[in-house]
This record gives sequence, C-alpha cells and structure tokens, in this order.
Amino acid sequence: MATNKKRKELKKKEILNAATKAFVTNGYKNTSVADIAKEAHSSQVTLYKYFPSKIELAREVIIQIVIDGYAEYDRRLDKSNMGFKEKVASILNFGTSEVNSINKDFMDFMIDEFQGSNGNHRVMEAYDNGKNAFWGKLMKQGRAEGVISDEIQDEVILMYVDMILNYFMNPATSKKTKNLVTKKYSNGLARIFFYGILGK
Repeated sequence: MATNKKRKELKKKEILNAATKAFVTNGYKNTSVADIAKEAHSSQVTLYKYFPSKIELAREVIIQIVIDGYAEYDRRLDKSNMGFKEKVASILNFGTSEVNSINKDFMDFMIDEFQGSNGNHRVMEAYDNGKNAFWGKLMKQGRAEGVISDEIQDEVILMYVDMILNYFMNPATSKKTKNLVTKKYSNGLARIFFYGILGK
C-alpha cells in the first residue's frame, strides 16, 4: 500500500508529465494551468500545492528535460557495440529529434530560462551540474579511440563548449538565437559544434 509520501511523489510526477506533454505540444503561452490539471486528472488547487505558478511548473519541466537528456546521452555513451563516432552521431540524432519535437513557443521560453531572463537561474544550474561529467566521459572515450587529437586539450574543448553556450545564453543575441534553434538549423548547429566547418 502506497504511503502518503509516495502518493504525493506520484501525483507530482503525474502533473509534471502532463505539463511536459502540454508545453512541448502546445507551447508555453497557449497552455493554461487548467489544461495541465485536466491532462493530469487533477484539480488546479491540487496542482498549485505542488507548483506555485505556471512559470515554476514550466521551469521544472525544462529541468527534467535537461536531466533526462543527460541520462540519455550517458546511456548512448555506454553502448559497448558502438564506436565513438557512432555514439556522437547517435547523440546528434537524438538531440536534433528532441529539438524538432518541441513547440517553437516553448523552445523560446526554454532559451529565456537558460538565459535567466525570467529572474531564475535553476535551469542553467541543472545544465552545469551535468556538464562536466558528460563532456569528461565523452572526451575520455574519444581519446581512447584516437578520435580526439592529443593537440586539443580537455580545457580547450570545455572552453569551446562554454563559448558556444555563452553566445546562446546572451540576452543581446536572444532574437537571433531563437531564430537559429529551429528545425531548419538544429542539425547544422549540432554538427558544426562537434565536427567544425568540415562537417565530419
């Protein structure tokens, strides 16, 4: 028999799952708390017990997307039947597919959250919490297979990662960033990130 704590955890997860589906499909602006409560088979009163506002709920959705993304990347890096280049290609395909599945309005909201434009930096903190472990593991595997040049130090790679990220997180380039993170450009962005202008 489920304890009260367990029931609360399950209800919170149900609401979060319902919110993820609604925001990803319909966008942030076109999704109401009432829509999410209905999808979660819950009341708005119950929803607000777990999430104090729509923006906080959307923020939790993004944080979960970041955490789940790292977990999926890690799972793909652990595949013993794939070489490093195949793993990178698999990660690229997964990332591109994820971007393409997200409503443009919610993607814009996600970028705002990464930039801290809404007055909160928890999304960026979630990204930073998983960054070093992911890139450390990826670089270690790439070096073990001789794919990453010994002339490129880990510190340089991480600096490159941060340079790209800082551009996307800069409010001054926000409009351009939001136009780039679309189905049209997502695959190209991912490939130049990993392969440079040669594309492979």
